[in-house]
Amino acid sequence: MEDIEPTPFPRALEPTDDDVERALSQIDAAIALVVRGAAVRIRLIGFPLVDVLAGLGAAHAQLAGVGFQIDRLAPTAAAAMIVGPLV
Repeated sequence: MEDIEPTPFPRALEPTDDDVERALSQIDAAIALVVRGAAVRIRLIGFPLVDVLAGLGAAHAQLAGVGFQIDRLAPTAAAAMIVGPLV
C-alpha cells in the first residue's frame, strides 16, 4: 500500500505575511479613526487572526492612547476586537 497524503484544506492553517499585514492594517485603521475622533468605538466582528494579532494590536492601541479589548462569548466562538476610549 502506498503512502496516502492528506488533502489540504482550501485555506492554509498558518497565515501568510500578507494575511497578517492586511489584518493589522485593519486594526491600525480602526485606531486611527478613534484617535482622530471620527469614531468613539469600533468593533471588528468575526475578525480573522484574532489570536495571532492580539498582542500586536494591543501594543499599537496602547501607543496611540486608545483602549483595546477582545470580546469572545465562548472559547470556540468567533471573537471581536474593540478599539475605543481607555476605560
